[in-house]
Amino acid sequence: MPAGQPIPDENKSESMPLPCVCSDKPNKKVSTLRRKKLWNLQARFHCSVIGTCLTLNELRRLCRKANIVFETKVSDHELHSSFVNIAGESAYPSRLLQKHLDSKYKRSIQQFRRIHSENELQRLWLEAMKTGEVANAFWALVTHPSTADELLDQMYGDIHMLSHLAGASIRVDMQEFTRQGQRTKNLEAQLIKMRDNTRREIKDKEKNIQSRSERLARALASEQRLQQVEQRLVKFESGTELLEMRNKIEKLSSELNAVQLQKERAENTVKMWKQLVIPSGDLNMKLQQSLAESRHERDALETLLASFLSGTCQDACMLENDKTRQNPDLCNRCILYVGGRSSQKAHFRILVEQYNGRFIHHDGGREDSRHQLSSILPRADAVMCPLDCISHDAVHRVKQFCNRHGKPLILLPRGSLSAFAQGLVKVAL
Repeated sequence: MPAGQPIPDENKSESMPLPCVCSDKPNKKVSTLRRKKLWNLQARFHCSVIGTCLTLNELRRLCRKANIVFETKVSDHELHSSFVNIAGESAYPSRLLQKHLDSKYKRSIQQFRRIHSENELQRLWLEAMKTGEVANAFWALVTHPSTADELLDQMYGDIHMLSHLAGASIRVDMQEFTRQGQRTKNLEAQLIKMRDNTRREIKDKEKNIQSRSERLARALASEQRLQQVEQRLVKFESGTELLEMRNKIEKLSSELNAVQLQKERAENTVKMWKQLVIPSGDLNMKLQQSLAESRHERDALETLLASFLSGTCQDACMLENDKTRQNPDLCNRCILYVGGRSSQKAHFRILVEQYNGRFIHHDGGREDSRHQLSSILPRADAVMCPLDCISHDAVHRVKQFCNRHGKPLILLPRGSLSAFAQGLVKVAL
């Protein structure tokens, strides 16, 4: 706890005895006196001020604000006793207490400041005792410069007795609280029992209501069916039902005739389509035979071309010296083949070199990396891709590159040697 400081000389005038005011009329000399400070009050009033005018929460907030730190956790009584000791010192914590009390009871201080009659001050104190506003009046009167010693003694005694009465009231309240707690437990047990009984009764009533509802629903359904039977019986007796049945039979007969007519038309349409299908089937057979022959010719051409490309150097030289053949000239351009089968790239390389070109290959990302494709593309003068043996990602990247740089892109329908040779012809043109 911070040590108390001595009371400065400037406050000595505040502790001087006040002149006695016996008249009800205000005295101009008295009205100029200043209010008492907390540390100028008699020591016996400090306990009453701290206990009556301040709450424990306010005391703890003032501790934090005044940087008052206790070594261990203090009880409410220890906290109260500490502030009682602080109240008698003219130090920063006591001044903080004075400021807080003046702010808290500002309205009462202003109300009592205009009054200097001892009788009027006593009347206000008695009125505060009746209404219960004791804390406001106590702080305003105990620091009021015109409060006489007799009134201070009376106030001290009233506050002292109020504390005894409050303690006795608390003891009675605690006893009553204990009795009420026991009564509450008994009532809770009775309430739980009544709640269980009520739930069981409600459940039984719900079952009874459900059973009666089902019986009512069955009765209503039976009544509805009975009404329908009665209506049909009335129609039969009047002959209306028989007339409606005849009209319905005639309507169904006309609909049946229309359906039979539609059936005959559909059968005629089927016969006509069958007659058209027979020539189409013959044409389809001829086209399939033609396609099979074209495939045989293609396979034979690929076999011949593969054997030509995999021939000996002497055969290649003989072909190279042959002036009668007219091979397209690639003019030393670089051909990039993306995708396809790795077993064919050797044949493709020979064919490109026969056409006076350079050949590079990328498998489209199966074994070669995607980054390698980006580094190979700028070296190519033309790009060829077989659509039946390449990933969608590789085709997309190749298309973007060729569109951006204006390089020719040949999309081959198949990864065959003949398709590759036709693609080279397109590049050479």
